[in-house]
Amino acid sequence: MEKFHNTQVQIEKLYHDKLVPGLNFAIIHQKKVTAGTLGYSQWIPKKRQLTPLMQYDIASLTKVVGTTTVFLRLYQEGRLNFTEPVGDYLEEFKETPVRISHLLTHTSGIKGYIPNRNQLSKQELVESILNLPVTEDFNQKVVYSDTNFILLGLIIEKIYRKSVQKVIMTEVIEPLKMNYTSFNPTKEKAVPTNYIPGEGLLQGVVHDPKARILQERCGSSGLFSPLYDLTKFMKYFTGVVSNPLLSNQTINLLFNSKTAKYLKSRSYGWDLLEDPTQHYSLLYHTGFTGTFMIIDRRKQTGLVVLTNRVHPTSNNQAFLTAREAIIDTFLKENT
Repeated sequence: MEKFHNTQVQIEKLYHDKLVPGLNFAIIHQKKVTAGTLGYSQWIPKKRQLTPLMQYDIASLTKVVGTTTVFLRLYQEGRLNFTEPVGDYLEEFKETPVRISHLLTHTSGIKGYIPNRNQLSKQELVESILNLPVTEDFNQKVVYSDTNFILLGLIIEKIYRKSVQKVIMTEVIEPLKMNYTSFNPTKEKAVPTNYIPGEGLLQGVVHDPKARILQERCGSSGLFSPLYDLTKFMKYFTGVVSNPLLSNQTINLLFNSKTAKYLKSRSYGWDLLEDPTQHYSLLYHTGFTGTFMIIDRRKQTGLVVLTNRVHPTSNNQAFLTAREAIIDTFLKENT
């Protein structure tokens, strides 16, 4: 039986059980890649066949593919070590204990309600985020939040003196030759997300409302990418192909927890999974739109699944349960 056969069966069930209109997936096992495309890019207003090179709104995978990789480059160049106070770059944080490492690991404790958030202008939203309070959760809880990576994007802007999305393109996407990945996709090549009655499909426009407002200033979401490019990214980080941006030493930093022992394990940017038999760490991240990725550098294996589980609406909890089954199956077969 082919390795990861059951994982592939679980992935394809997403389509057969009608949890998603269609999907693209790739499983890496050293130099072998098993990839597939199944189903439709959309159900409504009419069905449209899915193709392998269509671009998905990868949502929060932007955090790890883009923003985190920029910070790893800065670390490798000796320009940062992640212990720097956020206030060194963002004046509003001068009186807080938050450091770059806290943003990268979601332990900043920054949270708060922004009234009428989706009606704010770009500048109003930036100012509101900069003025969110640091709570008693600081370094006491891992609380996953887009806010941390929006702030990291603003720090990148200060360092490079250009928008975070331009930096991601020039410092990560272009050097890695991810030639079909962009913050500005061609509408016809993009897999749609929501269907909004009276307005139509959200297609070629980022799903996350904060990212739509912040546009080029958003470091938490906004990338559109096809399976081909994300498979290439996985090859670089599993070590199947030599990484042109980052040394092995820098990449290996990611595979250990960067949070305190009393907290949930997280790395810089990435969540961590544990190998069930040998108990070492694998990289893991998800995107709200229905995308997720696993990277095992020790065994040179990986998994990326791309769906638009928010089409036609975001009310799709069954997908989350099915995603857990896929992850569990992959870990069991990854021996």
